[in-house]
Amino acid sequence: MLLAGMAAAAVNGDFAGAQAALFSGGGEAVSFCMSMAGAYAFFGGLMQILRESGAAEALSRALERPMRRLFPFQPGEEAALPEICMNLSADMLGMGGAATPAGLAAMKALRKTDDGRPGDAMELFLVMNMCSVQLLPSTAIALRAAAGSDRAADIVLPTLIVTAVSMLTGITLCRFFAGRSKSRG
Repeated sequence: MLLAGMAAAAVNGDFAGAQAALFSGGGEAVSFCMSMAGAYAFFGGLMQILRESGAAEALSRALERPMRRLFPFQPGEEAALPEICMNLSADMLGMGGAATPAGLAAMKALRKTDDGRPGDAMELFLVMNMCSVQLLPSTAIALRAAAGSDRAADIVLPTLIVTAVSMLTGITLCRFFAGRSKSRG
């Protein structure tokens, strides 16, 4: 993109203006990253407190019963349930980095079908992971705060509503298509 921009500037005869924009943009990027560092440090500390206080583990345990009913586990796949719950609870609390190892472990525990396609539980977990409900959208709040928003946390309720709707839609579609593939097979 930089080369294309510089080439376009050279063709239009404004190479000096493009060069000035390139250097000022680099400075703005460094400034933005520095302002983000404070917000990330705050939310990283908050997430560590939630982790050490046991809030993430408590949320994970609270999810086990509904997840057991929701997931169409094949025999032997139930071992993935604690990892699924830990992954979803970490995502809900905005701890995406902490959610990754649990998500990978859950995917390893879930099986593919005999024809090599993902099983219904694996597909549902992937959809739920991608649509994850956000109780605390810390990254978005940090971005808004770094951009100078006076009310950076105003997105919490709308984010909760939108992510809940997307998760319910994803679950509904997974159930619908899982039922259709079973009726055809």
